[in-house]
Amino acid sequence: MNKKLILACCLVLILSFACTAAAYTPAACFFGNAKYLLYIHKISYRLDVYERNKDGVVYSFPIAVAKNPGDKKRTGDNRTPTSWGSAVAIPAKYTGASSGIPSSQVPFRIEDVCPAHDWTHDFGDGKGVIAGAYGPWFLSLDTGWIGIGIHGTHDANSIGTMASEGCIRLRNEDIQRLKDIVCSDNGGIGTGVIITED
Repeated sequence: MNKKLILACCLVLILSFACTAAAYTPAACFFGNAKYLLYIHKISYRLDVYERNKDGVVYSFPIAVAKNPGDKKRTGDNRTPTSWGSAVAIPAKYTGASSGIPSSQVPFRIEDVCPAHDWTHDFGDGKGVIAGAYGPWFLSLDTGWIGIGIHGTHDANSIGTMASEGCIRLRNEDIQRLKDIVCSDNGGIGTGVIITED
C-alpha cells in the first residue's frame, strides 16, 4: 500500500477515536440534589466544575492547596483533606460518610457561603495579621474537619502552589465567579465537593 494512504487511514482512525471518546462526567449520585459538583485535583492545582446532565467540565479554575502533601490526618497538619475526618463532626444527613471514607466515594458538601472580605489571619510567617486573607468569599465545607473551605487569597502568586493551611485557594476574581455559579442553585448549600490527590 501507498505510505500516504496508510498515513491517511491512521489519521482517520485517530480522529474518529478522539471524537467518539466521551468526556468524563461524574455519576448523578455525586450531585445529590445540587446542580453543580466541584472536583478538586490537588497535584494539578485545578478545581473543575461539573453541571448535572452536561458532559465534561463546564468551568475550571487554578488553585492553591495545603503546604503539606497527602490526606489530612489531624487538625493543624497543613494538609487538604481528601477523606472525611472525625465521625463526631460529620452530620448524620450524609449517608455513607464516616471517618476515612474518601470524598470520591461520598462527596464533601458546601455547608455555608460566607462573605470574607473583612476577615483577617496571621499565617505565622512573621508578617503578622493579614487583612483580606481569605478574599471576598469563604465556601465552608462539611468534611469532618473544622475550618476547611474554598476561598480567595491575599496572595495571588500562591495559586498553583502548596501554600495554605488546609483550604483550597482561588484568585479573588475566580472565587467570586465560583460563588456566583454555585449560589445560582439553592444558594450553593449542598453542592458536592470531591478532592483527590491527582
